[in-house]
Amino acid sequence: MMRSCTLERLDCIHRLLHDLFSHYGLFVSRHPLPFLVIPVLVACLMGIGLLRLQQETDALYLFTPRNARGKSDRETVQRLFPMNDSTNFDGRRLSTYGAYLFATITSKSTDSSVMRADVLNEILRLDGLLRSIEFPMPYSQVCAMRSGQCVNDALLEMIEQDNSRYVNKQFTFPVTEDGLFIGESFGGLSFVSENHIEDALAVKIRYWLQESSVGYEWQDEAVHQLAKFRSEIILVESFTSRSLDNENSAITSAVLPLFILAIAVLIIFAVMSLLMLDWVQSKVMVGLLGVGCPLLAVLASIGLLSAVGLDINSVVGGMPFLIIGIGVDDMFIIVEAFRQTRPEDSVEKRMGETFADAAVSITITSLTDFLGFMIGAISVFPAVFAFCIFTAVAVIFDYILQITFFAACMAYDARREDTNRHSCTMRVVLPRSLSRDKHPSYRLFCSGGVKHDGQVIEQRKERLAPQLIRKYYAPFLIRKPVKVLVITLWLVYFGISVYGCTQIEQGIKFKNLVRDDSIVQGYLMKDRQYFSLYGPEVSFTRPSPDSYWERAVQKKVDREIADVVVSRYASSPPIVTWWLNYYLSYLNFTRGTTDISNTTFMKILQSEFLSQDKYAQFMLDIRFSEDNSIVEATRFFVQTSHIAGATLEKDMMVEFRDIADKHGLVPYQPLFVFYDHYLAVLSNTLQNIGIALGVMLVIALLIIPHPWCAVLVVLTTVSIFVGVIGLMSFWDVDLDFITMITLIMCIGFSVDFSAHITYAFTVSRSKKRDDRSVDALYQLGYPTVQGALSTILAVVPLSFVGSYTFRSFFKTIFLVMVLSLFHGFVVFPVVLSVVGVRGKSEAGQKQHDKELDVTEGSVFVSYETGSKYQIVKRMRDRRSPGVSEDDSDDFTSIVYV
Repeated sequence: MMRSCTLERLDCIHRLLHDLFSHYGLFVSRHPLPFLVIPVLVACLMGIGLLRLQQETDALYLFTPRNARGKSDRETVQRLFPMNDSTNFDGRRLSTYGAYLFATITSKSTDSSVMRADVLNEILRLDGLLRSIEFPMPYSQVCAMRSGQCVNDALLEMIEQDNSRYVNKQFTFPVTEDGLFIGESFGGLSFVSENHIEDALAVKIRYWLQESSVGYEWQDEAVHQLAKFRSEIILVESFTSRSLDNENSAITSAVLPLFILAIAVLIIFAVMSLLMLDWVQSKVMVGLLGVGCPLLAVLASIGLLSAVGLDINSVVGGMPFLIIGIGVDDMFIIVEAFRQTRPEDSVEKRMGETFADAAVSITITSLTDFLGFMIGAISVFPAVFAFCIFTAVAVIFDYILQITFFAACMAYDARREDTNRHSCTMRVVLPRSLSRDKHPSYRLFCSGGVKHDGQVIEQRKERLAPQLIRKYYAPFLIRKPVKVLVITLWLVYFGISVYGCTQIEQGIKFKNLVRDDSIVQGYLMKDRQYFSLYGPEVSFTRPSPDSYWERAVQKKVDREIADVVVSRYASSPPIVTWWLNYYLSYLNFTRGTTDISNTTFMKILQSEFLSQDKYAQFMLDIRFSEDNSIVEATRFFVQTSHIAGATLEKDMMVEFRDIADKHGLVPYQPLFVFYDHYLAVLSNTLQNIGIALGVMLVIALLIIPHPWCAVLVVLTTVSIFVGVIGLMSFWDVDLDFITMITLIMCIGFSVDFSAHITYAFTVSRSKKRDDRSVDALYQLGYPTVQGALSTILAVVPLSFVGSYTFRSFFKTIFLVMVLSLFHGFVVFPVVLSVVGVRGKSEAGQKQHDKELDVTEGSVFVSYETGSKYQIVKRMRDRRSPGVSEDDSDDFTSIVYV
């Protein structure tokens, strides 16, 4: 009869699952065929959904928050100031990134200056090459236009007017005498005076295109032509509006061969881990089939989610590597539990005992992993959402396949072992004790098992790894000097980790979204190196109607502009584009006054001022009412400078928004949509981690029989979490959407590791904390190491992908697994031996034994791992497993079986 839950025994659900899976294991062992065939058919049927597989490559969509303020501000700007790239285009007034090709040009000669006649000639040759491209249409038909002509780059327009000005440096900077802003055209500058360049090390030219299919085709052809462009004088590196999207697609394609490598590595690791000198108890075929479970789970999850319309992306490419590691870990738990059963028992009984413990264990780990990823799916980043959904579904499919398909495989393998058949050839072989007269090769490669003609004729030996842990590692770890050393090491580790947390950088950089060997990297490097003097130009929209002919309103706008330009992020001297200043100057020049009526103000503005080519650009900055009687909305622009690095980009955006909010303005720059992820990544990560910790605490309370130990599990998880973030900063990994994913995994994995050790500690029948820690390590030390190694090996191939995305994925998972192993295998057993719960009193132990039906000759079964202990003699106390009754006069002697 099941005991009721108390404060000291909160494992009601665990015991219920234990009984249910015991009966389930018996049923599968009797009817394995349906469990073998049906899951595979269902998984393959779901895999048909791959026919609808689509890849999302839009970097701006994937890596920016859904609820980003920049996106709502963009909608406001697009509504108030629509732009047509075939009639009235202006690159400085874009509300999106637009369609473009940018090229940086540097000198190859020892004279690194680009302001030379030979460099100018090469720039003109390059320009001629690009303008001569006629596939799929001539440049003149795909370029962005204004007033029926292609919009020229400012630098090229200056050269076109008088190319001698370029070589002789006869122009003012950053705004030329005729009003061209060339601050973003020159890089690596030295100055003769404040407004005159002495020299430049790089120049940048821009080609604006119409956002259409033919425009993008021309863009791709231009990139192809640039790759073939050869010059002894200049080096050209390009970047287009689709470079990041193309890189996303290329990164995803690069992952597939490495996934095949990961499968091969995991197969070898699984087979070698399950291989023994005993060829009957070896599980070669089980190892091969066990790797098949996560592969089928990956197929089913991608197929099902593709069928319902969810697209994959480059980040989802890391999911199969993770799932195969998780699946192999589950396989090890099931096999380990089976190996703990008694060979003399029937197949049905061994399978029942195996799943009573192993299925509960993988249920716990699968539940924590699933919940962790589902919590991650509430992320505001679409890339993180997609990864977490795909992975959560794959975790569930892997769990189902483990308890169905792999359970059937284990049932068939148990029958093989019961008839003493070879694990590879399936032929009946002799145990070692009966093969002494056989050839040495037979004894080495064929013999094994403990049965002959259905009878057990020899005892199974304790395996080497658990034996080493019991005899040497665990006793060494619980020595007092070693405890002090471990706690000291943890304090050092935690101190370094906390310091590292203060050094972590937030946000993803553009260079980290492209492959290491991409031609785009050269452009991004030059852009950072040379073109940081002037940053993006920011618009400030006044979205409400106002009387701009009134002096009071004009002064009000002047105060708003003044508040912006005093910011340390605004250029100095200020560069402000505000149509009203130009218009008032125009009125003074043509009318001799600005004191005119509202009707005259509006009439001259629309019929004279904006109709002149010089001022036509301002038509994109003014929205008139339907009757043209008032300005409904308008905007001004402020140039920024010295905005280099994620921190400055974020701080500039935040400060400008604060100023704008004070005046009721709408600040916007297309890059703000990307910069918004700097603000969201930390808050979103902390939110998800907080929810995950709360959920994991509830789970720990349900599966661990003592609440104090459940609290210790959560504290250990926090320690691992801090360590992963802190050590990331020393390994060139930033806090971004990739690490957000792995930090969610950190919660799940760390709970898995520490919860296993804690549960084994609490169910131990030893009274002393030290002995209980030894028991816990003995039961779970080896499977814990196997699980950590399988996950690490699964993601190692990702380190060979020439991409920051997957390299950081590998690094953070590696940190999670190593730190989880360090805590679960070293730190946590020591902590439990110091502050863990004590064993029961003699009276309490007798009651406990009565509840568990512990008598001489009975078998004690660990709920968590399937470890079995034979009670040899009932006395007052029990020491570590494996001791004989002669070692002490006064304890319950048990031996590991």
